[in-house]
Amino acid sequence: MQGSPVRFEFEDVSPVEKRLKVEIDKAQVNKKLDESYRQLGRQVNLKGFRPGKAPRPLLESMFGKKVAGDAARELVNETIGDIIGQQTLRIISEPILEELADAQKDVPLRYSARIELMPQIDIKDYEGIAVTKREGKATDEQVTAELERRRQAHQELKPIEGRDTAEAGDVLTILLTGTLSHLTYKDKEMHVDLGKPEQSPIPGLAAALVGVSLSATAHPVELTMPTEGLPKEIGGKTGHFKVAVKAAHIKHLPAIDDEFAKDTGEADSLEQLKEKIRTNILEEDTEEARHEMRLTLVDELLKRNPVPIPPGLIARLARNFLENERGRLQLQMKLLQEQRKENPEAKFTMPTTEQLVAAAQAEAVRNLSIEFVMMALADKEKVEVTDADVDEHLAELAKERDKNVARVKAEIQREDPGLQQLRAQLRLEKALDVLESKAVITPKA
Repeated sequence: MQGSPVRFEFEDVSPVEKRLKVEIDKAQVNKKLDESYRQLGRQVNLKGFRPGKAPRPLLESMFGKKVAGDAARELVNETIGDIIGQQTLRIISEPILEELADAQKDVPLRYSARIELMPQIDIKDYEGIAVTKREGKATDEQVTAELERRRQAHQELKPIEGRDTAEAGDVLTILLTGTLSHLTYKDKEMHVDLGKPEQSPIPGLAAALVGVSLSATAHPVELTMPTEGLPKEIGGKTGHFKVAVKAAHIKHLPAIDDEFAKDTGEADSLEQLKEKIRTNILEEDTEEARHEMRLTLVDELLKRNPVPIPPGLIARLARNFLENERGRLQLQMKLLQEQRKENPEAKFTMPTTEQLVAAAQAEAVRNLSIEFVMMALADKEKVEVTDADVDEHLAELAKERDKNVARVKAEIQREDPGLQQLRAQLRLEKALDVLESKAVITPKA
């Protein structure tokens, strides 16, 4: 680019990053500063001068710093796009400006920017990956547990008759008045299931209400909060309350028999309902077994094809996880699963900020690695998504959500107007199908 008013060069930072160094000729800088001061002169009103007639030295003394900074940024915006547009680089994010000085008369403007690139993966060794796959199962215990879950869902609450004190298993509606640390309650209505103390709206409240008079209007309750799993403002603090019982109910659970099966609307007999539940559990677990096997396939593929990822991209995705309520919940659930793997009996403790940040970083790296390696496989195998693929997927979603296809499509298009994200997702799923079809899968002993 010798002799050009804009000279530039690229430096390799990593396989997925380049640094762009740019120098803009002083004539271009002077031209931009002249334009900026002419425009400024027309816009400002200075006492003693008509619009556009204020001398430049006065403008420089009053607005020089701002004009120099704005002119420099304008020159960057005018040049960086043209430079990158001349290249064949596969850029995945906006350039990140690293160094920029203010524009100065008769001085070339120099700046540098870091550019993140799509990883270039020459995917290999993806055929014949050996994995095992377990058989799906449905045990009698699972069927019984599901029957009980449905029974609980069909429970009825009936007013308590024939006694005047609460027992374990009752459900009370109360009005709570009192204080806990900085919290104040005044006739706060709460529903308390005395049979589920772990779901108590305030720790210990359910246990404290066993034996209370069902006609109580100001029953005293004193509760000391646990020190773990609660905000430090209330952990270990003692609350002092008065409780008025507004309503009291007992749970009525139906018998698990043929009538119960008919009431579910799913079967005409208990045996039919059990068989249907067993079939559903088996189908779901078979699909879960396949999902586990496919995850193992992808893990092995990543071992054979490491993926370099731009650090800025990792940071942005990790930040999205942490700032999104659903993302934070997913991270917490993953940490809970890891805790239970190490010690099934351990009580779950809320992760620290440091643990959440580390988990978000790890999840971002894994998600991006999978996405990039599967994109490379899709490119290698020339995987395409047709309109028919999209229509079929939309029809399946409509059936799952019990909505018509047009409504489901409209809902998706609110966030994905051109359905490009959906097409990309389907392409990765089809690539995973290809990977599975080329794997050597044996039953797990």
